[in-house]
Amino acid sequence: MRKKVTMQEIADMLGISKVTVSKAINRREGVSDALREKILSTARALNYSKPGRTANHSRNFAFVCPKRFFLEDDAFYTSIYYYLNKQCIQDNDTLDLYVVGTSDERFAKLPGRFENAMIDGVFIAGQFQDAFLAKLLALPQAKVALDFYVSDLSIDAVISDNFRMGTLVTDYLISRGHRKIGFVGDPLSTSSISDRYFGYRKAMKLAGCPVEEAWGIINNDPFTGSYNNNMPLPADLPSAYVCHCDKAAFVLTQQLEKAGLRVPEDVSIVSFDNTNYAKLMHPQLTSVAFDQRGIALTGKQVMADRLIQPDSLPHVHYTQSKLIIRDSVKDNKKQD
Repeated sequence: MRKKVTMQEIADMLGISKVTVSKAINRREGVSDALREKILSTARALNYSKPGRTANHSRNFAFVCPKRFFLEDDAFYTSIYYYLNKQCIQDNDTLDLYVVGTSDERFAKLPGRFENAMIDGVFIAGQFQDAFLAKLLALPQAKVALDFYVSDLSIDAVISDNFRMGTLVTDYLISRGHRKIGFVGDPLSTSSISDRYFGYRKAMKLAGCPVEEAWGIINNDPFTGSYNNNMPLPADLPSAYVCHCDKAAFVLTQQLEKAGLRVPEDVSIVSFDNTNYAKLMHPQLTSVAFDQRGIALTGKQVMADRLIQPDSLPHVHYTQSKLIIRDSVKDNKKQD
């Protein structure tokens, strides 16, 4: 049986200390990019594997998500975690879950056990506040963003084409005779919501439909994730709304019912995520279905590629999505 290569042998071969080799292999600070690549190349050439890991190079990953997104009543991010963890198990890897509370996120405090863990790569699921995200991006480990991207593209990202789908759902409403269409959600809170909003604006602009700022509704707290069905409705109510997610659509429906209005007879609604809300609402909600499994599996492959080629340029990877048409949109064409 071939003798297992050790860090000391790599260090001796390169004329450096074992500590330096350890820092490079474990993605720690204190090693130049050029030396790190030289050490990693040598380790790969010698088929080095970390102690306690199998020949198929088992690795330890972290899945970090804001608590406001990792919800019991909305399985979008829990589904991504489920599929990613399932793939990690199949690959003989481990995936540790870190759900970050509102206070820790606000004060940019990483979980203590996370800082002390031996982690090869970090999956950042859902967009954190800037200070916390900056702290994550400063970590030496490989990182992959899931369901969001950063504007400077400093890390790989796996996302749905939210801009295109924002345009598509708005075009669908326009094709059904709606011209006064509002948007529910805060475009400044995440890249996903921002892209959905500007996709909506593009469709409205190309169709020559007006967009009134007064039609906009924000019915959730971006810091806590809590929703409020007591928000005032616009005096001049649009005939339709594009909602940034199914829960926002559910809460809007409650607001409309309090005002004596019905969906879709008085107001039509389309949404995103195709969660259980879409299927349990009455009427059932027309919503964009995203591929959580595809996000997870693509993210795992992107992470594997990043670990093999740590200096390659980051990319945005898109996954599939489609509009699921149900009963929440009224055909308004006959009223034009």
